[in-house]
Amino acid sequence: MTRIAPPLVAAILLAACGSEPATPASTASPTATATTAPAPHRVVPRPNARLYGSLATDSAHHDVLLFGGATQAGDLDDTWTWAGGTWTQSDAFPVPPPRGLAGLAEDGTGHVVLFGGEQAGARTLDDTWSWDGAAWTAVAGAGPSRRSAVAMAYDAGSGQVVLFGGAGVEGRTADTWLFGGGHWTKAQPMASPPARSAAALAYDPVHRQLLLFGGAGPSSDLGDTWAWESGTWRQLHPPRSPSARNGAAMAWDAGGGRMVLVGGVAGGQPQSDTWTWDGTTWTAAAPAASPPARAFPGLAADPGGAVLLFGGQGPGGALGDTWTWRSDNWTVTPT
Repeated sequence: MTRIAPPLVAAILLAACGSEPATPASTASPTATATTAPAPHRVVPRPNARLYGSLATDSAHHDVLLFGGATQAGDLDDTWTWAGGTWTQSDAFPVPPPRGLAGLAEDGTGHVVLFGGEQAGARTLDDTWSWDGAAWTAVAGAGPSRRSAVAMAYDAGSGQVVLFGGAGVEGRTADTWLFGGGHWTKAQPMASPPARSAAALAYDPVHRQLLLFGGAGPSSDLGDTWAWESGTWRQLHPPRSPSARNGAAMAWDAGGGRMVLVGGVAGGQPQSDTWTWDGTTWTAAAPAASPPARAFPGLAADPGGAVLLFGGQGPGGALGDTWTWRSDNWTVTPT
């Protein structure tokens, strides 16, 4: 997915129009080499503004994990955790190479798995890393082809991480991969959503299924809803849905017992709307306050009971604000 300087709306407009990702100068698979010397420690109260960062729940350690992303100065390789209303930067070393648009999801074994992503120059990656709450470890073995902007989430019903689609050198993909027992396996579902990148995916524990929405298709943005259960995909046909979009984020709201979807880019413009899913239909929420419009925000269920949102791509560039969704309303964290 193409990176350009502000205004950054043009980058997500390219995705919405279905432009293929730029082909790297070399087609050789990049070597995922960990950073060899720790960067100077920066004492800051919160992560700096970024787009394309990866955010995931880490239930085993009662926090939310943030890794990487991109700024105009370059890609990031920093690791942060959110717990008790506070961001804390990790000094773990080694770390995965800098990147944005990576997949990130807990795996049910006390670890969080990171896959792929993209570096500046549309250099896609295919490496896998595991976070144990204190350190990163590279995971050996073959897996999905190198790609970015995958949909990836933990399926508690099967005890596996599910990865769908993404954008690679040859375009957008429609394959499904499963991660469990420390290795990847390609799934063979009876049905599958069309190829796409930048779709939203999260687990619904009430209906015991993964829910997938939208994304950027080969020729246009998508607004369809699919469920992953019992090893295959099934298209759902709700009476109401959010507009077609890519770069939205979705997470389970344990307090409200519903799925929450926020942001994305629709019609070439970042969105500020919030939607909820009750297992049957989508409903537009009407919170008293909302985060400013953005695409590619980080969104994850906070083990403390709220839903956490961080950063993303606004009309003027990267954002660095933190919001929590609780009791059907958004609250910004003071800086």
